[in-house]
Amino acid sequence: MILREGTLQFDFAGAIDAFKFDEQNPALVTFHGLSHCMKAVDFVVEYDDHYLFVEIKDPRDPNRYGSEQDKSALIKNLTTKFRDTFLYRWAENKLDKPVRYQCLVELDNAQTLYLMNQLKNQLPTEPPPLDGSNH
Repeated sequence: MILREGTLQFDFAGAIDAFKFDEQNPALVTFHGLSHCMKAVDFVVEYDDHYLFVEIKDPRDPNRYGSEQDKSALIKNLTTKFRDTFLYRWAENKLDKPVRYQCLVELDNAQTLYLMNQLKNQLPTEPPPLDGSNH
């Protein structure tokens, strides 16, 4: 399945389903209608054994996230997009498989390592149980 984000094209070969989760066109079936109050990753892709949330950040300005304040804003943005998408899909009862999160951002190696470590510390790893129990 091929999806586009701006001028970039992604082929999710072997996917069961793939769609633009931050769809802005209300006429399309994948429009979730909560973009006014929730952030959304760019794509949700379903494979046999997991879901893949994909977020793409504009790679045209690799210096955009140079300062610590800019990095913090980027981490907050990526975290919020994951959490809101995670919550939305959980509420739809569509988290019956593990979720992987792939952020595609052009940064230098030091910035990438910092970003990965910060994101790991802020993202949930398991959905809450739907039956209300506390396992």
